[in-house]
Amino acid sequence: MADMVKNEKRASERRLIKTEVTFQTKDDTYNAKSVDMSENGIRIITEMPVQVRIKIKEADRVVQHEAQLVWARVREDGSMEYGLKCQK
Repeated sequence: MADMVKNEKRASERRLIKTEVTFQTKDDTYNAKSVDMSENGIRIITEMPVQVRIKIKEADRVVQHEAQLVWARVREDGSMEYGLKCQK
């Protein structure tokens, strides 16, 4: 546990908060519960994975996939990196 505190990268302290949260993607609205919150962000829990539609250029055509957002993280240069699980 002491290692977790030493490696903490958050700029502001988190505080536990239990409340309902609604967030939207371009086409959908999701309900979630907040777990903790800081000046810079919030961690939430959803009952179902967040669904997204992605289009991938494969050879000479564009293929659309339904996918679930699995993880996200900020890269050293400030850009975002996401892990998606494609559904078949």
